[in-house]
Amino acid sequence: MTEETTDRQDTFFAFDDEQEERDGGRARRSIAWKPTAVGLLGLLLGLVLAVSAALAWDDSRRLAGYADRSWVISGQYQDLTNDLQTKTYNPIYRGALPADEAVTEQPFDSGLADPRVPEAGEEIVFRGTQTGSGERDFHREADALLAVEEGTLQVVETAAAGEFGEGVTAGTIAWQRVQAGLLLLAGLGAAGYGVWIARRLYRRGH
Repeated sequence: MTEETTDRQDTFFAFDDEQEERDGGRARRSIAWKPTAVGLLGLLLGLVLAVSAALAWDDSRRLAGYADRSWVISGQYQDLTNDLQTKTYNPIYRGALPADEAVTEQPFDSGLADPRVPEAGEEIVFRGTQTGSGERDFHREADALLAVEEGTLQVVETAAAGEFGEGVTAGTIAWQRVQAGLLLLAGLGAAGYGVWIARRLYRRGH
């Protein structure tokens, strides 16, 4: 074998080694994308669940003060009116007060007229608490949470129909907090599992 032939073979094998290194590098880079994507997906899902948990906890904290001392009524959208504090609008709903004599023990403030003592079961119109720029921003059917504040029965919050269930009680608040805790645990679990799977995929690729 001549020296020239040997040089050609060395060059060929060196080129082949370089090609394998490049191919192996590309393969490792392509494999590295998988654990990165899995890890990011797990973290994203965990973040979504954690935000949902925070919102559920905030709802329970906000409504806790009305537990066992409030009523829920249904309302049908009628019109909109100027908001009292901003340049947006509030919805106007029509509904009926609870057939409970306790609602007649104090004036009712509809947010649209002067407070007056109502009758149990009376049909009323009232201002919703949501704000928006037009009719499309408001629920056609809504639930209103009524409670006595500073000696006046008033609408303390309106939301989509069914949002308050049968009413706000200590039991519903406790259940909301349990749900918030479960969502938080699920979020932590999703994030942790995503990172664990990502590490396994990364180790396999290397």
